[in-house]
Amino acid sequence: MLTYEKDIKPIKITAREAYKQSVETEEYLNTLRAVYSDIQGNIKDGYTNAHFFYDSMSLVNRVYRELLAQDYNLTLEKEKTCYHLTVDWSDVDLNPNKKYILPMDDVYSLDCYGNSLTGYAYKGTNGSWFMAVIGTNVNGEDIERLGYTVTAKDLEYAPEWVKVLEPVEVEG
Repeated sequence: MLTYEKDIKPIKITAREAYKQSVETEEYLNTLRAVYSDIQGNIKDGYTNAHFFYDSMSLVNRVYRELLAQDYNLTLEKEKTCYHLTVDWSDVDLNPNKKYILPMDDVYSLDCYGNSLTGYAYKGTNGSWFMAVIGTNVNGEDIERLGYTVTAKDLEYAPEWVKVLEPVEVEG
């Protein structure tokens, strides 16, 4: 037995939880099919945007992240009883190598001088994903120079903990 195996506890999931997760996944896949179908329809009709309305915050967030990874311009607004997602492709650079930083908003610390630090996710040269904690006064250019940017293509195949982060485009 490997030394770490003794620390691993089996993950139990009830049948009800498994069903709920599979239904949510099925709902998400059906929603994505409908979104892409509507986008194709709008393209054929000569439109450069589409509007979608969702009751579920988790569903709209998953759709938002998927479309963001595909380089669509997105606007998400909370209305009284639903979420309004606007998808626009009128002025989109279709470069899959567009660069992003991935701030981890809930990761804060202080260095030995009392300066604020925040976390950023990035993909290492070996293909693994890591977190770096750097000063909050560092700008996008500095982060890019340090090698902490990722591309839209990287985000397509990123692990789930990375996909939940909100990418911020690096100008330039």
